[in-house]
Amino acid sequence: MKVIIGEIIRYYRSYKTENIVLICQITAFFILIGTFFAFTNEAHHGKSSLERAYKDKAIYQLIDGYFDPDEFEAFRDEPNALNILKSYYNALDNAVSFQYLAMFNQSIIIDDVNSVFPKELTINNSSFSKRVDAFQINEQAYKYFELDVIKGRTFQQGDFDDNGRVLPVLMGSNYIDDFEVGDRLTATYYQKEVELEIIGFLQENSLVYFNGNTEFYLDEYMISPYVNYKAPETEFDEWFQEIVYFAMINGYISIPFGDNFTQNMMMELEAISEKTGFYNYNFIGSNPNIQQYRGLINILNENYDLIINLLMLAFFINMVTIGSQVYMMQEKRLHIMAIHYLNGATLQVLIKQFVIEKLGIVALATLLGWGVLVQLKMANTLIMLMILMVAIILTVGISLILIYKLKNIELMLMLNQEDNLQ
Repeated sequence: MKVIIGEIIRYYRSYKTENIVLICQITAFFILIGTFFAFTNEAHHGKSSLERAYKDKAIYQLIDGYFDPDEFEAFRDEPNALNILKSYYNALDNAVSFQYLAMFNQSIIIDDVNSVFPKELTINNSSFSKRVDAFQINEQAYKYFELDVIKGRTFQQGDFDDNGRVLPVLMGSNYIDDFEVGDRLTATYYQKEVELEIIGFLQENSLVYFNGNTEFYLDEYMISPYVNYKAPETEFDEWFQEIVYFAMINGYISIPFGDNFTQNMMMELEAISEKTGFYNYNFIGSNPNIQQYRGLINILNENYDLIINLLMLAFFINMVTIGSQVYMMQEKRLHIMAIHYLNGATLQVLIKQFVIEKLGIVALATLLGWGVLVQLKMANTLIMLMILMVAIILTVGISLILIYKLKNIELMLMLNQEDNLQ
């Protein structure tokens, strides 16, 4: 083994420039693979998100009609106001002919004692309190847009129940370097003091439909669940729940595209209004941008196939180029290897030397390529497995070519024939 290691070191020194060029080329190849794979994964994620949300769908915005402050306060002064709001929301949430997506971007005041959030969010005359962008969402909306996490866990059904002062939250991807799963923050939500527990971080570029924006990104938001609260115990609890439920009944209705679905939705909504006693609601019509997104989905499908084809072409070209370069490098030293064979080295020893040489080069290129991808924030488990698989294929492929060439050079054949004669 010492002899093999010595020969490998001598080889690296003798062909220093060629090996450096080869390492750079393989590293660039791995970076290209990682970049392409990350891009195709992002394109697939974006395409799937758009298809889930908008393909053959119509989205209506539903709002309450209490635009006048006096009418709003008059409704809240009714003794049964909270029960009406709760019944109305729960009926919307359990509707048969449509999906009700409750979402709002009510900011939350955080006690930022560790100065994690930007200084410009600081509230006047306060040392630590900062008004942070937050986004509230009900369970149906969370499932509808299939929001997923890159760290921690997603919202579960129990997170939308009333669990006291502790409120689970997901952080947008921009906060992944600032917090850890399990961190707790003291906050004020609609004037109520709560404790926020970070349970996970959303995938980068997670998006929803909100306020007419078909690509409302949540990277810079703190996402909290809309909780279905228990009966209030104090007058403040009742005030707080009325405010929250008023926000929850201002949301979005999603139905399959078509007049029949629209009629069924209107009929059920009217029945819900009659049953719960909440009559003052309005529609802001179907999202006018949905139609253009149907065309965009088709474009994404075509481009996604193009990206895959380009990836396969680039993979093939790079494999051939690297294989040709290694072949030409080894062509120069095959007779030297044959002379080693003549001097007593076995074929197994020479093959082992070949494999270790190439394994070292590919391993170093793999580490360098992975390091660059980590710096570019493109690294994940799937990309790592993909690069390792390509590295193994590359090592085995190069080794097999060289072993075949070594076995079939004229001098080796002649020496083997002489051995057989003896």
